[in-house]
Amino acid sequence: MKNRILLIVAVALFTLAADQVTKHWARGTIGCPETEPADPGKRCGRCINRRACDTADLTCYNGRCMRVITVLEGYLDLEYHENPGSAFGLLRNVPGARFILIGVGVLALVVVWRMIGKVEHRRRMADVAFALVAGGALGNVWDRIFIGRVVDFILMHFHRKYIWPAYNVADVALVVGVGLLILVLGRKKESSRRTGRRKRSKAKR
Repeated sequence: MKNRILLIVAVALFTLAADQVTKHWARGTIGCPETEPADPGKRCGRCINRRACDTADLTCYNGRCMRVITVLEGYLDLEYHENPGSAFGLLRNVPGARFILIGVGVLALVVVWRMIGKVEHRRRMADVAFALVAGGALGNVWDRIFIGRVVDFILMHFHRKYIWPAYNVADVALVVGVGLLILVLGRKKESSRRTGRRKRSKAKR
């Protein structure tokens, strides 16, 4: 049990640290907070087209000059966003959403912990899955507590025609963790069915 706890804590802390370090980089390098006053023509300033921004590395996006880093032309960019709601902007304008989402995050961790406590096979994978979910959830909860909004900066799109909502490292950890949990729990159900069939087969003999 001690080794399980150490593994979970280590992976969760690494995930939390990676999430916060990348968000700190995003705020300092490409940050353009919605709460920052817009200075026309400057970084995070108002604009109507690219020529209205003061330097070549800024682009006019949603009426503001922003620094966008292209990772894969036409498909993947790094640009700064702040999300006061949950994934895909849900609860964005709901009063007290910040505290509701913090509570939901904590409750989800308790539920997932109880689920992996019943896993008998592939425990290490289950522990890593829980740690990724915990680290990802804590990363976004940290933002909501200390900033009031979740920082997102990874943007996938298809030539800006079809755009996936911006996300962060914590969201990636959550998706991977949940995917691993589905695999583990699926294996558990299959194992239970096999055990049941064996018991019935023995009983018939």
